[in-house]
Amino acid sequence: MRAIENDLDTGAYRPGPWSRLLAEMRNLPIADRGALAEDVSRISRKLHLRHGQRMVSATIGYALELLLTLAGLVLLAIAVRSESSALAIVVALVWTMTLQPLIKVGVGYTLGIRYEYAYLYGVEPRFKMRFGDYVARPRWARIVVHVSGMIGSPLGAWLPTVFLGKSQWLAIDVCLLLFWIVMAINLFSFIAVLSGVAKRIGSLRLADGSGGAAALELREALEIAPASG
Repeated sequence: MRAIENDLDTGAYRPGPWSRLLAEMRNLPIADRGALAEDVSRISRKLHLRHGQRMVSATIGYALELLLTLAGLVLLAIAVRSESSALAIVVALVWTMTLQPLIKVGVGYTLGIRYEYAYLYGVEPRFKMRFGDYVARPRWARIVVHVSGMIGSPLGAWLPTVFLGKSQWLAIDVCLLLFWIVMAINLFSFIAVLSGVAKRIGSLRLADGSGGAAALELREALEIAPASG
């Protein structure tokens, strides 16, 4: 860890060592992982900030997600009253983006994982977790956090269909199409990583998403003795 941090501070770090170290660290006894939590969070933060993401505090990010979700609820009420399919589709798109981090961060906090700041990954809002908190949790908790991240986007796409009338069949079809697209993406990354078929697509690491990260944890759990916790 000291060598990696030194390379980060001097600008000499190249990808690889951190991922390998984390793979070993996730299998340490829980007491050892807890003792290393602060160091892990500090180095993870340095690694992440190399990419220069625009960010806000986790509190502000969560407040913005809640406001957008509530705005979607208002738009949905208008869409139902006016029978507007276009507005209903907008609601599905908004909720597909906002419910995923709301649910995942909420579950993370419940399981003792704190978050440092919010940032955009392309157009997708994400929250940077305190990675030491995450590594220090039992494996079942880490898997639950990532599985919860697979729920929000499909739920956001499907939920508007519950309130739409038959005259809004176009919006219902688009929402269901979006639901299945998001489900397919999550399941593909989960199955690809769990089976070992693929770890990345181009420059995109499948384990960076919730489905791939859940599969990575589960794959490691199946490969090691259960005593490590």
